Amino acid sequence: MNRATDSFENGRQRLPPDKPIRLAWIDQRGQIKCVPGKCIDISSRRIHIEVPVLIPLYTPVMLRADGMSLAGSASVKHVTRCDARFIVVLDIGD
Repeated sequence: MNRATDSFENGRQRLPPDKPIRLAWIDQRGQIKCVPGKCIDISSRRIHIEVPVLIPLYTPVMLRADGMSLAGSASVKHVTRCDARFIVVLDIGD
């Protein structure tokens, strides 16, 4: 179990909505991509994050919450376009 999953499931840390998050992943060309995001909603297994770019479905990502000792891995399970931004739903600990 990774650090993010452990923290969320045990309730030791709660990430308030609107807390900044950084996401990183490797794109189809093998390049590392990083974007800032904004936490919209969070549960023990999923995080909804608003980001400025499309992250493809099933992409494994690393996440880190600014100002907190929270970092871990997740996987993109849903993507919804919302105006010029995207809402991604990440499954934690996949």
